[in-house]
Amino acid sequence: MSKKKGLHLTLSAEFGKDVFARHATVLGLGRSGQALVKFLIARGVNVFASDQGLLRPELKAELLSLGAVIEENGHTEHALQNADVVIVSPGIESTTPILKTARSRRIPIIGELELAYQFCPSDTIIAITGTNGKTTTTRLTGELLKSYGADVLVAGNIGIPLIEHIDQIRPETIVVLEVSSFQLETIHTFKPRVSLFTNFAPNHLDRYKTLAEYFDAKCRLFENQTEDDFAVVSRQLPLLPTALPTMFFYEKTLPQLQSLNLSPHNRLNLAAALTATRTIDSAITPNKIDLQQIFNIPHRIQYVGEVNRVRFYDDSKATNVAATLAALETFDAPLIPILGGHDKGCDYAPLAQAIVKKEIKHVLLLGEASRKIARALEQGGYHQPLSVVRDLREAVSLATHHPGSVCLLSPACSSFDMFKNYEERGEVFRQAVQEISQRVPLRSK
Repeated sequence: MSKKKGLHLTLSAEFGKDVFARHATVLGLGRSGQALVKFLIARGVNVFASDQGLLRPELKAELLSLGAVIEENGHTEHALQNADVVIVSPGIESTTPILKTARSRRIPIIGELELAYQFCPSDTIIAITGTNGKTTTTRLTGELLKSYGADVLVAGNIGIPLIEHIDQIRPETIVVLEVSSFQLETIHTFKPRVSLFTNFAPNHLDRYKTLAEYFDAKCRLFENQTEDDFAVVSRQLPLLPTALPTMFFYEKTLPQLQSLNLSPHNRLNLAAALTATRTIDSAITPNKIDLQQIFNIPHRIQYVGEVNRVRFYDDSKATNVAATLAALETFDAPLIPILGGHDKGCDYAPLAQAIVKKEIKHVLLLGEASRKIARALEQGGYHQPLSVVRDLREAVSLATHHPGSVCLLSPACSSFDMFKNYEERGEVFRQAVQEISQRVPLRSK
């Protein structure tokens, strides 16, 4: 870093490779945006911070006290007046007018992942992407490495911005990152030592024009890797002709996993994590970790409770069809699935085909996608009870009419039509189960 206040950034040839930033604009003030503001100001950068909504008064006061210029209900062109670089939240699409204007003015656009990478003291980064299983595989990878005494930081799309922990990382730290396609859209130099692509299925077609565009965004994970790096992929993944790293394929039939009682998707997640960690240390096995604790991820097929002999599971994190298909295969008991939410442009026909093959007591539909899912079920030959509900409380109430069943909130849609995120959706579901249990006894698992 220069002795002058500001940051040296290495970008693409389009911007002459190096950019010195005295003034930075941060678009989006969620957790990563807030961490970015603090990181930049601590290094002498002048920060203009813009958010689409109104900030909490205490957050606004904190950022102003640090010296940031704040814009709410943005983003206006004021954000670009002095900007040497724009650092954008993953949730902001590249077609947003402010980003189009930035590109027309040749202002570099990067994300938190790229900035954090350029200041990361460790070269040993394991980056994990894929449509489903990213969070579980990331946690497994971190726990496997920790069980063998490694200094490990787990961060990224899992909910922990890497930039927030840069000062805690040492050269010997192994950094394990969950990485989304949205984050990969804004990389320039990001290069993991080990890249892991878990799986691929239709998703985010409300953001990407085609499935190929979504796949290409995911494959940016490999674009800066060399023959000295490693890539871990499933044999079911489409061919990756541009990948230069040494390739490893993982399978659920790994000998070390034969004795473990795991669902098919978690067996694959563990196989992926084990293969990735063995590129770092070939002696690693899953014997030293508590798998049950690791797989108990909030809002991912998480047991909530039992009311009137109906067991309730929160799988609110299933925001696409493939994730819901995996969840359905977890249960042999009669099912009451709760489906629906904000439609991301996915095809629900495979979901309808799977539901027709299962023992279903009642399908409960919620949110914007209800009609589209109902049509898919009808066209797929589903003839069992189906109800469109107002909210999750009504869904839980109807589910209790079917003793001996499993009620599974696994929406196959994002939550943004009714909730701020999938966590809030899952929490409302849990609260609904608790409320009704005050009238009907809540039984332990």
